[in-house]
Amino acid sequence: MFYEDIQPQKLKDFLLDPTHDTLCDLLLHNTGETDFLDFKAKWIDLTKLAKHILAIANSGGGSIIVGVGQQADGSSSLDGLSNQDFLDKADVDNKLGNYLPSWVKYRTEDFIFDGQASAPFTDKKFQVLIIEYDPKYVPYTSIISRGELRYGAIYIRQGTKSIEASNEKLLEIILRKVKAGDAYSTDLTLIEHLTQLKHLYAERNRQADDDYERFIERVIERKQRRIEQVLDVYGMADE
Repeated sequence: MFYEDIQPQKLKDFLLDPTHDTLCDLLLHNTGETDFLDFKAKWIDLTKLAKHILAIANSGGGSIIVGVGQQADGSSSLDGLSNQDFLDKADVDNKLGNYLPSWVKYRTEDFIFDGQASAPFTDKKFQVLIIEYDPKYVPYTSIISRGELRYGAIYIRQGTKSIEASNEKLLEIILRKVKAGDAYSTDLTLIEHLTQLKHLYAERNRQADDDYERFIERVIERKQRRIEQVLDVYGMADE
């Protein structure tokens, strides 16, 4: 699933139907990196990559295309990946799983063009991380402190960068979630609810901003009620 307002349209077309043709169309008509699209010349450090995945997932889904460089003037360079830099996609996905919450949906796809492909794709190889957006689970938080990742942090995209969400951006995430109609979905398991509550406690304990702390407290109270509903103990009197 992806956010309905993903831009540009060529990216949305690719995400809904990730084929060689739609990838070519996207790369030939791309307007640069956005909240939903990132380019990398080669695979990067896994913690940096996980940070981008969390940010794109929180922003509505999208993709990271590996094999696309950047010229000095800011324009894209469709260099492709060498055989050495073309990694096993299953290995990439499995290693990323050590840095991401289990409910983040992503996958790596290979796009190999042979000698018959039109320029500039002739004999080029690209790999694309496709990152889905699911309003049931946002905001996705970091589950580890290592490298570029800080435990409990909520990352979002801001143009070409992946940064920690401000209070305003966090509100945007929640409003988008509510708009999607899944703010209180019952599809989460009890373990997932409890994990989210643990992250909220950690976020509350590290904050110094009074307004943000009060916001986290309200979210914690609602999450506690939601867990009571899952356990079918909501409304029971304490003994």
